[in-house]
Amino acid sequence: MTTPPPDKPPVAFLGLGKMGVAMATNLRRAGYPLVVWNRSAGKAESLRAAGATLAQSPAAAAQAADIVISSLADDASLRAVVSGPDGVLSGLRPGAIHIGASTVSPGLSDELGALHAAAGGRYIAGPVVGRVPAAEAARLVTFVAGDSDAIEAVRAVISAYAPMIAVVGERQGQAAVAKLIANFLGASGMDLIGQSLAWAEKSGLPPDLVPQMLSGFFGNPGTREYITKIGERDFDDVGFTAAGGLKDVQLMIDAAQAVDLRLSSAEALRAKLDAAIARGWQNRDWSCFTDIDRAPWRTP
Repeated sequence: MTTPPPDKPPVAFLGLGKMGVAMATNLRRAGYPLVVWNRSAGKAESLRAAGATLAQSPAAAAQAADIVISSLADDASLRAVVSGPDGVLSGLRPGAIHIGASTVSPGLSDELGALHAAAGGRYIAGPVVGRVPAAEAARLVTFVAGDSDAIEAVRAVISAYAPMIAVVGERQGQAAVAKLIANFLGASGMDLIGQSLAWAEKSGLPPDLVPQMLSGFFGNPGTREYITKIGERDFDDVGFTAAGGLKDVQLMIDAAQAVDLRLSSAEALRAKLDAAIARGWQNRDWSCFTDIDRAPWRTP
Protein backbone atom coordinates (compact mmCIF):
# COMPACT_ATOMS: atom_id res chain seq x y z
CA MET A 1 0.00 0.00 0.00
CA THR A 2 1.47 3.37 -1.02
CA THR A 3 1.70 6.32 1.35
CA PRO A 4 -1.59 8.25 1.20
CA PRO A 5 -1.53 11.75 -0.29
CA PRO A 6 -1.50 14.56 2.29
CA ASP A 7 -4.87 15.92 1.18
CA LYS A 8 -6.71 12.81 2.37
CA PRO A 9 -8.21 13.38 5.84
CA PRO A 10 -7.77 10.64 8.45
CA VAL A 11 -10.86 8.45 8.79
CA ALA A 12 -11.96 6.27 11.70
CA PHE A 13 -14.17 3.29 10.94
CA LEU A 14 -16.16 1.66 13.74
CA GLY A 15 -17.82 -1.74 13.31
CA LEU A 16 -16.17 -4.48 11.26
CA GLY A 17 -18.89 -6.87 10.31
CA LYS A 18 -18.91 -8.10 6.72
CA MET A 19 -20.31 -4.79 5.44
CA GLY A 20 -17.98 -2.73 7.60
CA VAL A 21 -14.84 -4.59 6.53
CA ALA A 22 -15.77 -4.17 2.87
CA MET A 23 -16.49 -0.45 3.25
CA ALA A 24 -13.34 0.19 5.29
CA THR A 25 -11.24 -1.76 2.78
CA ASN A 26 -12.50 0.48 -0.02
CA LEU A 27 -11.61 3.58 2.00
CA ARG A 28 -8.09 2.25 2.47
CA ARG A 29 -7.82 1.42 -1.23
CA ALA A 30 -8.85 5.00 -1.99
CA GLY A 31 -5.84 6.19 -0.01
CA TYR A 32 -7.43 7.39 3.22
CA PRO A 33 -5.37 7.10 6.43
CA LEU A 34 -7.52 4.70 8.41
CA VAL A 35 -7.97 3.85 12.07
CA VAL A 36 -10.44 1.08 12.90
CA TRP A 37 -12.23 -0.26 15.96
CA ASN A 38 -14.34 -3.33 16.59
CA ARG A 39 -15.44 -5.11 19.76
CA SER A 40 -13.67 -8.22 18.46
CA ALA A 41 -10.24 -6.98 17.46
CA GLY A 42 -9.54 -10.08 15.36
CA LYS A 43 -11.87 -8.82 12.63
CA ALA A 44 -9.44 -5.96 11.95
CA GLU A 45 -6.55 -8.17 10.83
CA SER A 46 -7.06 -7.78 7.07
CA LEU A 47 -7.27 -4.02 7.48
CA ARG A 48 -4.20 -3.88 9.69
CA ALA A 49 -2.34 -5.81 6.99
CA ALA A 50 -3.45 -3.14 4.52
CA GLY A 51 -2.03 -0.36 6.68
CA ALA A 52 -4.89 0.59 9.01
CA THR A 53 -4.29 1.30 12.69
CA LEU A 54 -6.31 -0.50 15.36
CA ALA A 55 -7.77 1.71 18.11
CA GLN A 56 -8.55 0.38 21.58
CA SER A 57 -11.87 2.25 21.95
CA PRO A 58 -14.34 4.34 19.93
CA ALA A 59 -13.03 7.43 21.75
CA ALA A 60 -9.45 6.67 20.75
CA ALA A 61 -10.52 6.12 17.14
CA ALA A 62 -12.40 9.43 17.09
CA GLN A 63 -9.41 11.26 18.59
CA ALA A 64 -7.30 10.13 15.64
CA ALA A 65 -9.62 11.20 12.81
CA ASP A 66 -11.39 14.14 11.21
CA ILE A 67 -14.14 11.86 9.91
CA VAL A 68 -15.74 8.97 11.79
CA ILE A 69 -17.85 6.31 10.06
CA SER A 70 -19.87 3.74 12.00
CA SER A 71 -21.43 0.53 10.71
CA LEU A 72 -23.19 -1.12 13.65
CA ALA A 73 -26.03 -3.56 14.16
CA ASP A 74 -28.84 -1.57 15.77
CA ASP A 75 -29.96 1.42 17.84
CA ALA A 76 -28.58 0.04 21.10
CA SER A 77 -25.10 -0.68 19.77
CA LEU A 78 -24.84 2.66 17.96
CA ARG A 79 -26.01 4.62 21.00
CA ALA A 80 -23.51 2.78 23.22
CA VAL A 81 -20.60 3.35 20.84
CA VAL A 82 -21.44 7.04 20.50
CA SER A 83 -22.34 8.10 24.03
CA GLY A 84 -21.17 5.29 26.30
CA PRO A 85 -17.95 5.24 28.33
CA ASP A 86 -15.02 5.77 25.94
CA GLY A 87 -17.60 6.53 23.22
CA VAL A 88 -17.20 8.63 20.12
CA LEU A 89 -18.43 11.83 21.74
CA SER A 90 -15.77 11.70 24.44
CA GLY A 91 -13.02 11.66 21.83
CA LEU A 92 -14.55 13.66 18.97
CA ARG A 93 -12.31 16.36 17.53
CA PRO A 94 -13.81 19.88 17.32
CA GLY A 95 -15.63 20.19 13.99
CA ALA A 96 -15.25 16.49 13.21
CA ILE A 97 -17.95 14.75 11.18
CA HIS A 98 -19.50 11.40 12.08
CA ILE A 99 -21.28 9.45 9.32
CA GLY A 100 -23.70 6.81 10.61
CA ALA A 101 -23.98 4.11 7.94
CA SER A 102 -26.22 1.83 10.02
CA THR A 103 -29.94 1.18 9.58
CA VAL A 104 -31.40 2.66 12.76
CA SER A 105 -34.53 4.50 13.86
CA PRO A 106 -35.34 8.05 12.72
CA GLY A 107 -35.62 9.09 16.36
CA LEU A 108 -32.09 7.96 17.21
CA SER A 109 -30.75 9.64 14.07
CA ASP A 110 -32.22 12.98 15.15
CA GLU A 111 -30.99 12.42 18.71
CA LEU A 112 -27.44 11.81 17.50
CA GLY A 113 -27.59 14.97 15.42
CA ALA A 114 -28.33 16.99 18.54
CA LEU A 115 -25.71 15.17 20.67
CA HIS A 116 -22.95 15.76 18.13
CA ALA A 117 -23.88 19.44 17.75
CA ALA A 118 -23.70 19.87 21.53
CA ALA A 119 -20.26 18.23 21.53
CA GLY A 120 -18.95 20.55 18.81
CA GLY A 121 -19.17 18.04 15.97
CA ARG A 122 -21.54 17.23 13.16
CA TYR A 123 -23.54 14.07 12.49
CA ILE A 124 -24.64 12.84 9.08
CA ALA A 125 -27.09 9.96 8.87
CA GLY A 126 -25.92 7.91 5.89
CA PRO A 127 -27.44 4.41 5.88
CA VAL A 128 -26.32 2.30 2.96
CA VAL A 129 -28.33 0.05 0.65
CA GLY A 130 -26.82 -3.08 -0.83
CA ARG A 131 -25.58 -6.55 0.02
CA VAL A 132 -22.01 -7.58 0.84
CA PRO A 133 -20.96 -8.17 -2.81
CA ALA A 134 -22.02 -4.60 -3.63
CA ALA A 135 -20.07 -3.33 -0.63
CA GLU A 136 -16.98 -5.25 -1.73
CA ALA A 137 -17.29 -3.78 -5.22
CA ALA A 138 -17.81 -0.23 -3.85
CA ARG A 139 -21.25 -0.07 -5.46
CA LEU A 140 -23.44 0.72 -2.49
CA VAL A 141 -26.21 3.31 -2.54
CA THR A 142 -26.59 5.67 0.41
CA PHE A 143 -29.23 8.09 1.65
CA VAL A 144 -27.67 11.01 3.52
CA ALA A 145 -29.17 13.75 5.69
CA GLY A 146 -27.57 16.43 7.83
CA ASP A 147 -25.87 19.80 7.50
CA SER A 148 -25.43 20.48 3.77
CA ASP A 149 -21.90 21.86 4.18
CA ALA A 150 -20.87 18.79 6.16
CA ILE A 151 -22.29 16.51 3.46
CA GLU A 152 -20.29 18.27 0.77
CA ALA A 153 -17.17 18.10 2.93
CA VAL A 154 -17.36 14.29 3.12
CA ARG A 155 -18.84 13.52 -0.29
CA ALA A 156 -15.54 12.19 -1.64
CA VAL A 157 -15.10 9.95 1.41
CA ILE A 158 -18.61 8.51 1.05
CA SER A 159 -18.07 7.99 -2.68
CA ALA A 160 -15.19 5.61 -1.89
CA TYR A 161 -17.73 3.01 -0.72
CA ALA A 162 -21.09 4.34 -1.98
CA PRO A 163 -20.79 6.31 -5.22
CA MET A 164 -24.57 6.66 -5.56
CA ILE A 165 -25.48 9.33 -3.00
CA ALA A 166 -29.03 10.61 -2.48
CA VAL A 167 -29.25 13.72 -0.28
CA VAL A 168 -32.70 13.68 1.32
CA GLY A 169 -32.67 16.63 3.72
CA GLU A 170 -31.00 18.29 6.68
CA ARG A 171 -32.85 16.46 9.47
CA GLN A 172 -30.94 13.26 10.07
CA GLY A 173 -34.07 11.18 10.64
CA GLN A 174 -35.08 11.71 7.02
CA ALA A 175 -32.24 9.48 5.82
CA ALA A 176 -33.33 6.77 8.25
CA VAL A 177 -36.89 6.93 6.89
CA ALA A 178 -35.62 6.68 3.30
CA LYS A 179 -33.58 3.58 4.14
CA LEU A 180 -36.50 1.94 5.91
CA ILE A 181 -38.70 2.59 2.87
CA ALA A 182 -36.06 0.94 0.68
CA ASN A 183 -36.05 -2.08 3.00
CA PHE A 184 -39.86 -2.10 3.04
CA LEU A 185 -39.88 -2.27 -0.76
CA GLY A 186 -37.42 -5.14 -0.67
CA ALA A 187 -39.30 -7.09 1.98
CA SER A 188 -42.65 -6.51 0.29
CA GLY A 189 -41.20 -7.65 -3.02
CA MET A 190 -39.86 -10.81 -1.39
CA ASP A 191 -43.26 -11.47 0.17
CA LEU A 192 -44.93 -11.04 -3.22
CA ILE A 193 -42.44 -13.43 -4.82
CA GLY A 194 -42.83 -16.01 -2.06
CA GLN A 195 -46.64 -15.98 -2.04
CA SER A 196 -46.77 -16.15 -5.85
CA LEU A 197 -44.44 -19.15 -5.93
CA ALA A 198 -46.29 -20.89 -3.09
CA TRP A 199 -49.59 -20.46 -4.89
CA ALA A 200 -48.17 -21.79 -8.16
CA GLU A 201 -46.53 -24.78 -6.46
CA LYS A 202 -49.67 -25.74 -4.54
CA SER A 203 -51.70 -25.44 -7.75
CA GLY A 204 -49.35 -27.63 -9.79
CA LEU A 205 -48.24 -24.99 -12.30
CA PRO A 206 -45.01 -25.49 -14.26
CA PRO A 207 -42.08 -24.48 -12.00
CA ASP A 208 -40.59 -22.00 -14.48
CA LEU A 209 -43.83 -20.11 -15.19
CA VAL A 210 -44.08 -17.78 -12.19
CA PRO A 211 -40.37 -16.79 -12.23
CA GLN A 212 -40.91 -15.70 -15.84
CA MET A 213 -44.05 -13.79 -14.81
CA LEU A 214 -42.21 -12.08 -11.95
CA SER A 215 -39.34 -11.04 -14.21
CA GLY A 216 -41.84 -9.59 -16.65
CA PHE A 217 -43.77 -7.79 -13.91
CA PHE A 218 -40.81 -6.01 -12.34
CA GLY A 219 -39.48 -4.98 -15.74
CA ASN A 220 -42.86 -4.05 -17.23
CA PRO A 221 -43.37 -0.39 -18.26
CA GLY A 222 -46.90 -0.66 -16.86
CA THR A 223 -45.46 -1.15 -13.37
CA ARG A 224 -43.46 2.07 -13.75
CA GLU A 225 -46.57 3.85 -15.03
CA TYR A 226 -48.39 2.98 -11.80
CA ILE A 227 -45.62 4.62 -9.78
CA THR A 228 -46.45 7.92 -11.51
CA LYS A 229 -50.20 7.32 -11.43
CA ILE A 230 -50.30 6.65 -7.71
CA GLY A 231 -47.81 9.38 -6.91
CA GLU A 232 -49.97 11.96 -8.70
CA ARG A 233 -53.27 10.45 -7.44
CA ASP A 234 -54.38 10.14 -11.06
CA PHE A 235 -57.38 7.89 -10.43
CA ASP A 236 -59.75 9.47 -12.97
CA ASP A 237 -57.95 7.80 -15.89
CA VAL A 238 -59.58 4.43 -15.29
CA GLY A 239 -57.95 1.30 -16.59
CA PHE A 240 -59.78 -1.02 -14.20
CA THR A 241 -62.32 0.00 -11.58
CA ALA A 242 -62.03 -0.47 -7.83
CA ALA A 243 -65.20 -2.58 -7.91
CA GLY A 244 -63.68 -4.84 -10.54
CA GLY A 245 -60.43 -4.98 -8.57
CA LEU A 246 -62.28 -6.09 -5.43
CA LYS A 247 -63.97 -8.85 -7.39
CA ASP A 248 -60.61 -10.09 -8.72
CA VAL A 249 -58.90 -9.91 -5.34
CA GLN A 250 -61.68 -12.01 -3.82
CA LEU A 251 -61.19 -14.53 -6.62
CA MET A 252 -57.46 -14.63 -5.76
CA ILE A 253 -58.20 -15.27 -2.09
CA ASP A 254 -60.72 -17.99 -2.89
CA ALA A 255 -58.47 -19.74 -5.41
CA ALA A 256 -55.55 -19.78 -2.98
CA GLN A 257 -57.74 -21.07 -0.17
CA ALA A 258 -58.77 -23.93 -2.43
CA VAL A 259 -55.17 -25.16 -2.36
CA ASP A 260 -54.82 -24.52 1.38
CA LEU A 261 -52.92 -21.23 1.08
CA ARG A 262 -53.76 -17.99 2.81
CA LEU A 263 -52.80 -14.94 0.72
CA SER A 264 -52.22 -12.44 3.52
CA SER A 265 -51.20 -9.70 1.09
CA ALA A 266 -54.40 -10.16 -0.89
CA GLU A 267 -56.45 -9.93 2.31
CA ALA A 268 -54.82 -6.58 3.06
CA LEU A 269 -55.66 -5.44 -0.48
CA ARG A 270 -59.28 -6.50 0.01
CA ALA A 271 -59.56 -4.45 3.20
CA LYS A 272 -58.23 -1.35 1.44
CA LEU A 273 -60.47 -1.83 -1.59
CA ASP A 274 -63.46 -2.22 0.76
CA ALA A 275 -62.50 1.08 2.41
CA ALA A 276 -62.08 2.80 -0.96
CA ILE A 277 -65.51 1.66 -2.13
CA ALA A 278 -67.03 2.77 1.17
CA ARG A 279 -65.78 6.24 0.30
CA GLY A 280 -67.61 6.11 -3.03
CA TRP A 281 -64.59 5.35 -5.19
CA GLN A 282 -65.97 2.16 -6.79
CA ASN A 283 -65.75 3.59 -10.33
CA ARG A 284 -62.27 5.10 -9.96
CA ASP A 285 -59.15 3.31 -11.13
CA TRP A 286 -58.51 0.42 -8.79
CA SER A 287 -55.15 1.86 -7.77
CA CYS A 288 -57.15 4.37 -5.70
CA PHE A 289 -56.99 1.90 -2.80
CA THR A 290 -53.44 3.14 -2.24
CA ASP A 291 -54.86 6.46 -1.06
CA ILE A 292 -56.29 4.76 2.04
CA ASP A 293 -52.79 4.93 3.52
CA ARG A 294 -52.23 8.58 2.58
CA ALA A 295 -53.45 11.63 4.48
CA PRO A 296 -55.52 13.60 4.21
CA TRP A 297 -58.11 11.30 2.66
CA ARG A 298 -59.76 12.95 -0.27
CA THR A 299 -62.14 11.96 -3.00
CA PRO A 300 -60.12 11.56 -6.20
